[in-house]
Amino acid sequence: MQLQEFRSKALGLPDFLPWAGLIDNGIVLTKSGAFLSAFAFRGPDLDSSTREELVAVAARLNAALLLPDGWSAHVDLMRERSRFVMPPGEFPDRTTRLLADARAIAREGEDAGFETRAVMTFCWHPDPDAASKVEAIFVEGGETQGSHTRALARFKNALREVRDRLSGLMKIERLIDRELPDGSIDSPLLAHLAECVDFQRRERYILPEIPMYLDARLGRIGVTPGFEPIVGQKTVIALTISDMPATSHPGILDFLGRLPVEYRWSNRFIFLSARQADKEIKRFRSKWAQKRLSLMNLLRSSQGGNVTHINLDADAMARDAVEAEAENSSGLVRFGYWTSVILLAHEDAKVVRETARQVQKRIVDAGFECMIEDVNAMEAYIGSMPGNVAANVRRPLINTMNLAHYLPVTQVWTGPVKHPCPFYPAGSPPLLLTATDGATPYRLCLHAGDLGHTAIVGPTGSGKSTLLATLVAAHFRYPRAQAFVFDKGYSMMPLVLAAGGQHYDIAGEDAAVTFCPLAEIDTDAERAWAAEWLESLCGLQGLEVTPEIRKELFRAVKQLAEQTTMPFERTMTAFVTVVQDEKVRAALEFYTLLGPAGHLFDAAEDTLSSSHFQVFEIEHLMSRGERFVVPALTMLFHRLSKRFDGSPTLLVLDEAWIMLGHPVFREKIREWLKVLRKSNVAVIFATQSLSDLSNSGIADVVFESCPSKILLANSEAQTEALMPLYQAIGLNSRQIEIIARMTPKRQYFHLHPDGRRVFELGLTAEELAFVGRSDKESLRRIRALATEDPEAWPATWLRECGLADAAEAWLSYE
Repeated sequence: MQLQEFRSKALGLPDFLPWAGLIDNGIVLTKSGAFLSAFAFRGPDLDSSTREELVAVAARLNAALLLPDGWSAHVDLMRERSRFVMPPGEFPDRTTRLLADARAIAREGEDAGFETRAVMTFCWHPDPDAASKVEAIFVEGGETQGSHTRALARFKNALREVRDRLSGLMKIERLIDRELPDGSIDSPLLAHLAECVDFQRRERYILPEIPMYLDARLGRIGVTPGFEPIVGQKTVIALTISDMPATSHPGILDFLGRLPVEYRWSNRFIFLSARQADKEIKRFRSKWAQKRLSLMNLLRSSQGGNVTHINLDADAMARDAVEAEAENSSGLVRFGYWTSVILLAHEDAKVVRETARQVQKRIVDAGFECMIEDVNAMEAYIGSMPGNVAANVRRPLINTMNLAHYLPVTQVWTGPVKHPCPFYPAGSPPLLLTATDGATPYRLCLHAGDLGHTAIVGPTGSGKSTLLATLVAAHFRYPRAQAFVFDKGYSMMPLVLAAGGQHYDIAGEDAAVTFCPLAEIDTDAERAWAAEWLESLCGLQGLEVTPEIRKELFRAVKQLAEQTTMPFERTMTAFVTVVQDEKVRAALEFYTLLGPAGHLFDAAEDTLSSSHFQVFEIEHLMSRGERFVVPALTMLFHRLSKRFDGSPTLLVLDEAWIMLGHPVFREKIREWLKVLRKSNVAVIFATQSLSDLSNSGIADVVFESCPSKILLANSEAQTEALMPLYQAIGLNSRQIEIIARMTPKRQYFHLHPDGRRVFELGLTAEELAFVGRSDKESLRRIRALATEDPEAWPATWLRECGLADAAEAWLSYE
């Protein structure tokens, strides 16, 4: 039977795809015998980097890309609509649940924005003999196993060198296979290659049992060639950057990563050897040198006459070629062919055409030449596939320093999709989805790994209290979350009362908070703490604590513990009665009902509750002097330490500069910053006085232990007085300029080890009713409502704020 007549010779999409099989973890063999592997990466933020920093990044990227001939780099930037949706939280009360729901509803009608992902793929073609041998091993079952092993090992070593060079510039991660809980293998590399083909993002790509014939596997999609190819159901338009401006600078094409458009931007660079590049450069030099003089001038010159006219443009181009020769000979750069194509795909052809025109205009406005492909559209699409070095090879010869300027290595940071702390429940979302002034969203998360300590610095009136209350309210989305806040000025009072927490106005005129410091002296550890605490009280009264006094204090604590069982039997008055040293009794009388501090420390029981949300207002306490302040805060610190049980916890120190004035608290803050990470506690250190913090003696510990920093707007940031202070905490001149130009009470600048971003809270009216109302009149009214109706006052307050629907929603929650 003649079967040939039934076999079509027409080529399909798989015939044009370069991939053959996955031969190692994260390494693909192409049909031409080349090796291919890829890295996901994210570079620095352009807006908050100085020109000097960007130049340094470009220089180091150039050094990392000094690859020989046989290599090609394919850098893809994928811009897509954000898929992130903040999941419902575990909010334990009506108010924080209402605030989260109101925030989610307010964002339902908004554009979710766009996010970018970047992948850098390296492809190496061994010399022709080696390539044929490698191909024989995997395709034909040849026998040159040793040659294959050496070639593959060489490729892996080169990848390690490139990764090591780039890791200091950017966040970079190799796309390697990973085993899933069900035992299947996920291949991020194949997921990326599949996305390049059909424009569909995949969260995972399950590796087939035999990962060969990748061209057929990844090319299982219908393609209709033409001026506007149709891939699947999407019309594809290709835009090619065909010419560059005379000069370049780092991040010159950064604006492409901010466009409110979905696309894939493919950059391919084919490296040339120094010899090949020299040959090409000399050809260019000869071409332009010949154009310097017209035919008549050449004749005059040959006869010894004077040249009357020189083509200045050709002369300049010839000089550029001479400079390029010198650069090529120096070995400081490599030359190669750069092809840059932007691929737009959409189900609606009209939409993609209009988008293409808009993108083209933006690129042309930036000084580049950009054309919308027609006859060459299909080849531009095929040539954009990582590993394809034959199709659509554009001939502009550039060096790796220019390439470093063009590549999308500067990106806008969007924040993590999942909470990075391993102590939080698996899959927990970030803390807060914030608003921004661009098309790229920002997911705020304080943690860097398991460390969530954060420094918040900004002048009075810049929105610090509102930010703190918003962070605390959002924190209760996590199961078993708790928050303990040291407040000044009652800014946290509306939220804590509305959320069913406890507010303690320590030493206030109408304060109901009292302490029974010795109530829990049943254990040896608690007795040791109590004796040490009592020593500090004696010292505050001017009594020198000798070994004899120290021994007497511990004896009295032990005797009181053994003779009593109930807290009301362990008051300060009861303790003084068992002390036998008269000097100690006289010193401690200050803290009994006979002394000025007795109303605070000589109670029959603690009024401190076990609430998950507690706020300690310390404004009145801090005005009382250290004989009140030190005992109260050290006792509170001790009580709180027992609550740090591994649950997600925020410990907020608002106006922390007040505590920095006393050595006891400075050391306690130092200790907390160093050890509380292990207990899953994030310390938020907020202060309005950067100078007080800088002079406190623990500034180095604060900024070293707080990888996350949120800086508030400060118009004076660039003054001679403050600029050195900002520089001392690691800010560059560009970041200080950003702080000086931000809008107070609206914009915040987050510095994090993973990135930097200006964001806005984007608060709803419901949120502002509880986190943004700390004026005296509002506080007075809230106190009155909370006294009249402790259970349902938030609904009344919402109605008074003009939010009747929110009040009904609050009441409807169980």
